[in-house]
Amino acid sequence: MTEAAAKAILFVCPTRWDEAELPRVMATGPYRIVPFGTDVSEHPERFDALDFIERAVAAGKAMAIDGVMASDDYPGSIVAPVIARRLDVCGPDPQSVLLCHHKYYSRIAQRAISPEAVPSFALLDPETVRKSAAALRFPVFVKPVKSFFSLLAQEVGSLEELVALAHQADHHLREFVKPFNQLLKRYGSFPLDGGYLLAEQPIRGRQITVEGCMFRGEGSIIGVTDSIMYSGTICFRRFDYPSSLQSDVQKRMCDLALRFMRSIRFDNGLFNVEMFYDAKGDAIHIIEVNPRMCPQFADLMEKVNGVNTYEVALSIASGVRPTIHGPSPQYRVATSFVLRLFEDKIVARVPSQVELAVFQARFPDARLKVMCRENQHLSDELQDGKSYRYAVLNLGGQSARDLADRYAEAMRYLRFEFASARNSLPTQIARRRAEQS
Repeated sequence: MTEAAAKAILFVCPTRWDEAELPRVMATGPYRIVPFGTDVSEHPERFDALDFIERAVAAGKAMAIDGVMASDDYPGSIVAPVIARRLDVCGPDPQSVLLCHHKYYSRIAQRAISPEAVPSFALLDPETVRKSAAALRFPVFVKPVKSFFSLLAQEVGSLEELVALAHQADHHLREFVKPFNQLLKRYGSFPLDGGYLLAEQPIRGRQITVEGCMFRGEGSIIGVTDSIMYSGTICFRRFDYPSSLQSDVQKRMCDLALRFMRSIRFDNGLFNVEMFYDAKGDAIHIIEVNPRMCPQFADLMEKVNGVNTYEVALSIASGVRPTIHGPSPQYRVATSFVLRLFEDKIVARVPSQVELAVFQARFPDARLKVMCRENQHLSDELQDGKSYRYAVLNLGGQSARDLADRYAEAMRYLRFEFASARNSLPTQIARRRAEQS
């Protein structure tokens, strides 16, 4: 296909995941990617969403853009639908996207269609947290109504712990949420902004993610992925695809996800819904709803389904019905392994370019994201405040055993070394607060 015939897609706030996957998709797809902006997820407080939208719309009009998309959770996924709407190209309703991002209003909408799948919850005003928490029964799980990457999300066991968390969240609830509040005010119809906390009854179970898409009013499920945690934590160890959960439970989860997305009139976009399944009570609970693709899973779907999720997203953005499954997938199973430590360290060594080349030759379809730099603290990178992620490795296999063997072999090629970091701050959040004080 010629350059002129290719669909021009304005790709908003591209990330390292996009940089890894898009060249592979572009090699065979009828698209021309036009990057716009940069990944600002580590410092959204510096991002003027309204100015960015105006500049993106002007650029899109000048280049005759055929579609708009973003894989970035925040702020990319909240500005992309507005830009698409302004350019009159295919995309979800900004109101439905903002609703999903505001965890309080999302809970209200979830409760309206499936109250049994929603834990009891309460909105907390950080300015009057003692008063607004008066009716709570501890422990409760607390999170900002707008966040990402599990920042400041944790279980608290007492009022004093809650007050301390509210104090810790002060900067987040004023600065991190600025782009979100800009869009809520201009494009939403919600009376409360992103400056609140949400307290919920703790829910437990086996965690999964349902990923799907809506196009022209029709919903499709792309896949169901198991989320495996490091023992005793809420930090992800790996993501296994496809899920090993019994098929009837998966079907109930998929039906619930599609029913919710239709209820909020979400259309022409990808989504993923995180859920718990409690086998003891045969109960399904929604954790949260994300109105975007999951870029970390894109090649897992390609390995097992035969179609990369970026292809699905680009197809929808260009106004073409997507293909979810291909004719010849390479693997039966695939996993995204998350490598992390639970103590801040200085990175003494990462794999060399020669080692990476040898690794890639041995595992040509592997995806490796190195998320640390030599001679830097792990906490210098974006972290969840509970652990220190340093790499992500995605692999496919013909069985769980085959995949485990391939992972063990792959790690022999990848030498990471760490040194003590006694003088480092304990978490990314603490480091940021110190920088801004």
